[in-house]
Amino acid sequence: MSEERIKVLLAKKKIDVHGRGTKLIARELRDAGMEVVYFRFGVPEEIAEAALQEDADVVAVSIMTSGQMQVARELIPALKERGMEQVLVIMGGIIPEVDFEPLEKLGVHRSFPPGLPGGVVAEYIREHVGTATLA
Repeated sequence: MSEERIKVLLAKKKIDVHGRGTKLIARELRDAGMEVVYFRFGVPEEIAEAALQEDADVVAVSIMTSGQMQVARELIPALKERGMEQVLVIMGGIIPEVDFEPLEKLGVHRSFPPGLPGGVVAEYIREHVGTATLA
């Protein structure tokens, strides 16, 4: 990755109305020097299209009301269809740890549980952006 600012598309799925955690992580990623585009309430196709339009380096999906497996099943192919095989895809929120490995097999590079400091997520992004490929 060049010295350009890392651009993160931070998205929530269509019916996920939580906000506090998403706003907190957005602020923490901005404080870490990243550009954050906040995309609220999208279906996976819309999230993928927004990632393409914004030329995002990272697609971060916040999940608080379940449905993470379906989001991943639809989002990863939608990103691939748009030629975004190099985008880093992460998820965070209320995701059971038992789903972390299946999500990885679908193409999600990393899942984060709630309550982690934003610095942990920022560090992971810095270490893996530009080197990730979608499964």
